[in-house]
Amino acid sequence: MKYEKLNNGSNNKKVFLYGFITCAILLIVFNFFMSYAKYKSIDSVKLASGTITYESADLNVIAMFKNDGEGTEDIPVNAIPEGNYELSNASYCIIGNDKGNKIQNVFEYKDKKVYIAIEQKGTKCYVYFEKQKPPAEQTLAALGLKTEEALEGGTSFTGTACGTSDCTDPHKVAGLYKGTDDDGDTYYYRGNVDNNWVHFAGMYWRIIRINGDGTIRLIYSGNGSAETSGTGTQISTSKFNTNYNDNKYVGYMYNGGASSKSTSYDDAHKMTNNPTESSILTTIKTWYNSNIGNNSNYTDKIDGNAGFCGDRSLAENAHGTSYPTSGQRGYGTNATVYGPLDRAWGNNNTSWAAEITPTFSCANQARDLYTTNDATRGNKVLPVPVGLITMDEVIFAGGYPGKTNNGVAAYYLYTNKYYWTMSPWSMASDDGANVFSVYDNGNIGIDGDVSNSYIGVRPVINLKANTTFAPEGKGTTSNPYVVVTK
Repeated sequence: MKYEKLNNGSNNKKVFLYGFITCAILLIVFNFFMSYAKYKSIDSVKLASGTITYESADLNVIAMFKNDGEGTEDIPVNAIPEGNYELSNASYCIIGNDKGNKIQNVFEYKDKKVYIAIEQKGTKCYVYFEKQKPPAEQTLAALGLKTEEALEGGTSFTGTACGTSDCTDPHKVAGLYKGTDDDGDTYYYRGNVDNNWVHFAGMYWRIIRINGDGTIRLIYSGNGSAETSGTGTQISTSKFNTNYNDNKYVGYMYNGGASSKSTSYDDAHKMTNNPTESSILTTIKTWYNSNIGNNSNYTDKIDGNAGFCGDRSLAENAHGTSYPTSGQRGYGTNATVYGPLDRAWGNNNTSWAAEITPTFSCANQARDLYTTNDATRGNKVLPVPVGLITMDEVIFAGGYPGKTNNGVAAYYLYTNKYYWTMSPWSMASDDGANVFSVYDNGNIGIDGDVSNSYIGVRPVINLKANTTFAPEGKGTTSNPYVVVTK
């Protein structure tokens, strides 16, 4: 391997020999001071890709290896590997040839550079890199699950809902499925599963999915015991918004005050520095502050960056003459169909599509991905890191528009109660702003006038990717995953 030392300074002085004795004396003096200077300086070794920077008197050997995991062997490399690799704890240095005296706490890896701090001569270092699993896979491993156990979920759904014991539709068989979101692979639960229970903050939750960034999305399911139906699965009922006579009221938060009228799409849906909270967000915020926000052991576990998508993109297809595909849509009282209904209706005008195409992606993250103000993405306006489930997530979980799912094998989101999603579907001239809800028979419904006060609230949170769980938990009703909070 060829090394090029950097930052050693210029040494352009010419040494003239005036005699053998004079030369020998100068060389001895010169070598002494150069050795001392090198001992105190920080040098860099530039490789074909990446740089290793070290503080060393004499770092004379660097050997590098990478391991792609899954039982593979270490492979020698001559450059810092590209991709999702991290420095392995197996990296070490030795003084001379004494491999029995390994030095392993002198490495730092950042910005695709390895920094090695050594203060002894004759040092040899061996640097190992390990390929990291995607974040969602790492979280699955923390839950004791394996990626190969996940079923391929597909991207479209047809047929009737599955609430019977003889369900054979491969998209509706209960289990863990693999999909894709804006961060990569996501793993979600579908059907009548009983291995996605979590106990956290004194309450029970169900795992909706492992997000692509490794965070864990949970939906509230009661605070007394592990429950599968009834009032215990929601914190209360609430209007989504008190007002309904403007497109902006389909928003979990919206621009302008509650009494003003929007005059453009941007005016209705942009996120200012101080947007107005929806009625349901105010309800959720009060609940959160009383049950989670007052305990740092709980708040430390909750992620504010993964966010919650309230997709307010405009529909691309025509859905009857009352819902145009162009013109003054998306603001005021103008008739409007939004993206979530477009995915469920397809090209149809008045009925559900034969093939429904839900998504885990958020069409406009800067506007519609609700995140907290310390997040690195999204709209950064949420006062608390809590949202609601999306219509798309309900479909992936086993719900189906216009079809009941309340039989003996009903999907895990069935509660025998109405509850809100955060996915808008329309602004209609006859009943104002509308948001999807889940009916008491498991059906996904579209008569969710935002001013309805009888629809339930099921908060959704994201646990951080590095959340620790008690080892005995299996995710079942009787033995849920338990979040370690101390």
